[in-house]
Amino acid sequence: MNSRDAQDVILRLLADGPFRAAALAAAGGNGTDGESGLGPEVAAVVSRVDLGALDRFGRFLCRHYYRERVVHYFKYGRALAPLTDRAPEKVLKAPEFTALMPRLILGDRQSAALVLELLRSFLIENADSIRARIPYWDDLVAYQGAFFLSDALPPNHAATPFPARAETATVLELGWDLPAVLPALLKPFDQVPVAAMRPTRLLFARSKHAEVTVLRCTDALKNLLEGLSGEVAPAEIAARLGLEAGALDKTLRQLETLGAVLAQGSFSSSHVGSDLPQAAGKS
Repeated sequence: MNSRDAQDVILRLLADGPFRAAALAAAGGNGTDGESGLGPEVAAVVSRVDLGALDRFGRFLCRHYYRERVVHYFKYGRALAPLTDRAPEKVLKAPEFTALMPRLILGDRQSAALVLELLRSFLIENADSIRARIPYWDDLVAYQGAFFLSDALPPNHAATPFPARAETATVLELGWDLPAVLPALLKPFDQVPVAAMRPTRLLFARSKHAEVTVLRCTDALKNLLEGLSGEVAPAEIAARLGLEAGALDKTLRQLETLGAVLAQGSFSSSHVGSDLPQAAGKS
């Protein structure tokens, strides 16, 4: 193993909680190389590092990594913290998060879902007094949570012959029109900004450049996404939905750019259009 490979192992030890836990267990005599899954070359690197210091630094990086994302994606909850006394980043100092860290892999979607579960519990449980002042509180938590989860790396996607909905494309149904009130939450106010009580559907998508965008999602767009299994040709989808083939091609290309659609095989991306609804937010 060369020095670059050794560096990669150390980086993985810092970013991958389960991998680090396995290394600590093996070093402590609680598992053989085979049982831990480290392999002889990785075990050789592990034997030359201070695992105690490595574990402490790995936990520090984990807390810092998620704090950056909580601060960014839960910025509305943070702005309202003087009223709610529930600054979202407090979760990262809780014993529950400390116990969770050995299971977390930085950037992993399943790991993000575990952290999000803690965040939701902290923000929503026993929150009736908050809802009395901020009726759309639960929707606001769900909105921020969808952004937070969309930031995580998408899972590997098997190639499909036709366009498929990306696994990270999330459709969120809300009871309040949040996009209209969100900007006001980040400005000084005497009274909590009022949101219209109106069914609102949003689509969250993560591009290949890691940019998360949210759009208002019409019935037509929702039906289109639900029909993108990766096994049905665009011409057949257009016929099912009563759409003109050229218009569908434009929309698919736009959705591909946003990261909501994965294009494979015979999907033509020769047309670029702007038929999607106006973006409701971007991060």
